[in-house]
Amino acid sequence: MKKNVLKRVSALGLSMVMVAGLAGCNGSGDSAEIDLEYGDPDDKPDEISMMVDTTITEENGLQAVCDEYEKQTGIKLTFEKPDHAKYYEKVTLSFASEEPADIIEMGSTYYPELANSGALWDMTEAWEKSKEQAAQGAQGVNCVNIIDEDYIDALRINGELYGFPMAAGNGTITYVRQDWLDAAGLQAPKNYDEFINMLRAFKQRGGGAIPITAAGLLNTETPYDIYLREFYQDAVPDIYKDEATGKYVDGFGEPAMVKAIERLRDAYQEGLIDAEIVTNKTSTCRDKLGSGLVGAFNYWAGMWSLKLQRSMNEGQLVAIPPIEEANGYTERVPTALAMSVYAPKKAAIFKYFLLYSHDGGEGQMLFTHGVKDIHYKYNPDGSCEALPYIVDPDNKVEKSMFAPELTITEWNDPIPLDPMVKESLEIYRQHRTFAKVPVVNDTISQNLADLNVVRNVVVANAVTGKQTVDEAMQYYEEKGGYYANAILDDLNSEANLAAEAEAEAKAKGSSSEDAADAADEAE
Repeated sequence: MKKNVLKRVSALGLSMVMVAGLAGCNGSGDSAEIDLEYGDPDDKPDEISMMVDTTITEENGLQAVCDEYEKQTGIKLTFEKPDHAKYYEKVTLSFASEEPADIIEMGSTYYPELANSGALWDMTEAWEKSKEQAAQGAQGVNCVNIIDEDYIDALRINGELYGFPMAAGNGTITYVRQDWLDAAGLQAPKNYDEFINMLRAFKQRGGGAIPITAAGLLNTETPYDIYLREFYQDAVPDIYKDEATGKYVDGFGEPAMVKAIERLRDAYQEGLIDAEIVTNKTSTCRDKLGSGLVGAFNYWAGMWSLKLQRSMNEGQLVAIPPIEEANGYTERVPTALAMSVYAPKKAAIFKYFLLYSHDGGEGQMLFTHGVKDIHYKYNPDGSCEALPYIVDPDNKVEKSMFAPELTITEWNDPIPLDPMVKESLEIYRQHRTFAKVPVVNDTISQNLADLNVVRNVVVANAVTGKQTVDEAMQYYEEKGGYYANAILDDLNSEANLAAEAEAEAKAKGSSSEDAADAADEAE
């Protein structure tokens, strides 16, 4: 199968750059013909290229990881690691020039943008065939037998898979000062009333104590409520699909959102929330916690529990289960390792890189912990430990490419997790639900950024008292209504709902007749 890839790759603010690049490729306005066939998974490529962002740096031995991969597989692995602040600019420009890397690390905002544009290879068939091969006892597909498929499903877009999870998406969990709880004679809160009473007790400590802090009242990307679950509860400050009606609604304009803003306002006005929450950065919050000022802080589960504890001058942090009204914590969409439609020998890259790097053996060890005697070592007693970073000898290597605590497979990692890291993850995963890949289309790309600006103003003004809640929500209707309605009109159009219904029926394995019936129902 061939596919013309002259589609507008609408990657947020860079959409015009992408259009210009794609329109000018080959000097004619016609894009290259791209081979999208599954291909032979055993036809090894000579070389695989990557564009990466959150991996170990070149100075700390990224090239050594690539060299070791070549020793293990016979495939040369090359990489480009742009400056973090310009990473996605480089990604989109590489597609505009029709020279993207074969494998690209991609977060949940850009992943659906590029998938919907036609820039990413649909690897659904590759995954399904790998499962069939694993069931038959084939070699080289070990990953299939040990992977948690929830992470695979978390990356599906209308049932199709355009990226393989690099690691668990992870999410945030609320940490509290155990010594502050003990001093107040309290247990970890189980409901909202107990949570507020805990914050009141923390405030009474005086000395500039901040009961709870957060980096903003709304997160900068979905899930927008992730840092303040105790206050948002059943409110959804985003556009979402109401499963009861099958239609999209604007959760920000619903009564539940008004209640959430009122809870935030009341707590803020009582001095229970950091007075600087509107302007806080995550680094600011971490500094305040480390200095001993903060009693509660919702932040990433896993390795960050240990980092936060180590940053503190005194006291003990503990991760707590969510309060009853919060309905659990949220697991973000995993970071994807996506494959460009321009990549050659796609099925083989899928097998020899994506599956191999999660194989529960030497592949996973390489991409999790790096190279033996450079990034980790085995001791005479048989134990294994991380070595110091090459250019940062005061700290030990946390990962080469995949964070060990966020593995998506069941494997026997020879380097055990710190008990605090393990405990925070266990509590978090007992109470988490998976977020869905954000819906992306041209209308959303054109309106969502402006809508989010209005949302932030509304929440900030209402919580800090610049406006009443009613005045702030009226402002939302006046300033945000245009953007929200444009998105809703598009998502709730007969054509879109019919297309979604057909895709959902297909994803569930329905026959073409069932899919057609589902589409007719939506109309």
